[in-house]
Amino acid sequence: MRRLAVASASSLPSLIIPCPRCAKRMSFRSTSSTMAEPRIQDTTFACDQCGTEVIRTSFRSVDPKQAA
Repeated sequence: MRRLAVASASSLPSLIIPCPRCAKRMSFRSTSSTMAEPRIQDTTFACDQCGTEVIRTSFRSVDPKQAA
């Protein structure tokens, strides 16, 4: 039987975003979604060094039981 390699758990965050202005590491600030379209989610990251904010928009799956 063939075994698959499994990555070990890491203490590093799964997503590191560099600041587009000063190249320092950005920190997570908040997430938000609207009542009109709950599948669209905005995630805000901000740079602790220079204050630049980046907003990433993504689609997320919504459980039909929770949407009702």
